[in-house]
Amino acid sequence: MAYQINEILKASTFGLIGFKTEGRLQGTGLHNEAMKERIVQDMDVIHSNTGVLVGTVVLLLLWLVLGLMERRGQHLGGLIAKAIRQPLLLGLSASLYLGWLGRLIANNVAWLDGSNALRLSATITILAVMWALHRLGHAVMETRRFERWLQMDDPKDRAMAISFIGRIFTILILVIGAGALMLTFGIPATALAALAGGAGVGLAFGTQNISQNFFSGFMLFFNRPFKEGDWISTDGLEGTVEHIGWYHTRLRTFERRPMYIPNAVFATNSIVNPGQMYNRRILANIGLRYEDIPAMDTITKQVRALLKSHKDIDQDQLILVHFNSWESSSLNLQVYCFTKTTVWLEYLDIQQAIFLEIANIVKANNADFAFDCTTLYPAPNLKPEQLFPAS
Repeated sequence: MAYQINEILKASTFGLIGFKTEGRLQGTGLHNEAMKERIVQDMDVIHSNTGVLVGTVVLLLLWLVLGLMERRGQHLGGLIAKAIRQPLLLGLSASLYLGWLGRLIANNVAWLDGSNALRLSATITILAVMWALHRLGHAVMETRRFERWLQMDDPKDRAMAISFIGRIFTILILVIGAGALMLTFGIPATALAALAGGAGVGLAFGTQNISQNFFSGFMLFFNRPFKEGDWISTDGLEGTVEHIGWYHTRLRTFERRPMYIPNAVFATNSIVNPGQMYNRRILANIGLRYEDIPAMDTITKQVRALLKSHKDIDQDQLILVHFNSWESSSLNLQVYCFTKTTVWLEYLDIQQAIFLEIANIVKANNADFAFDCTTLYPAPNLKPEQLFPAS
């Protein structure tokens, strides 16, 4: 008997819970319907003749206020007004008048209702707001205050960071705008999330190369192996970086031709960046004659002293001057040092000056430079007429 009573109490409890849950769901549905009805009624007021007149006055006031802010406001106020004035005025005007026109058409056509005018007005408003936010965000990124906030001293790094943040901001605006438009056209949020997830998986498999290049562009920003203006070399490709884009990076070769490299190349290949080197190296192998062996030690010491006292040679780096090999027709003198400058033109001028001074040292020691040759020695008992017989 007690067991039956417990079962009856459980059934009654679950019944009450089910009734309350159903009541809550019905209450939520009624609340949503009431909100929709209230929004429709508000839009009916806005799209009425009186609402259009009031809206026109508001737009005129907004036009005057933003115009005064743009011309006479402070730097930030003028920047905001200049960025949002055109999108808001054009978008809100189109939303107001096209919505009013759509409402008039719906009232005179039996198979149309006011929801079409409402969606049209909401769509134009969303596009206008997204456009205004996009312009405002990019305008703020171009200000000195934003550059100081980044706290980057190198202007190339700063430009790269601003470009990257601008891309992320644009993607965010597009995603938010697309979601708002879908919700405006009645797509449920759960369906929208499922659609976004499925589309993401499909795009990931269908556009692997594009996705790889896209995310490699992000890798270039975070790792920063090079920046715009650097001279780089990778996978046999060499040039000066002009632009780091979403999909590819544009280089300018030494023949002044543009080269477009997919960003995925930088993720799978090593990158040599001479643009970030601290010094430029001078490496030369100077061939002297075999008969200059007695002067080789003196020449070596004088060339080493020249480099260690030269104002354009970095004394903190390794300096080597040695007789290091016997060649077939010369004695090899190796010169190894680094210049302080990394500018190519200055480096070439310094290297030329050093080479000429080395030549003077060689000449001053009655030595000379070797060249490839073959020396013939006649046999000891060979007579000239035997060497060159008469014809």
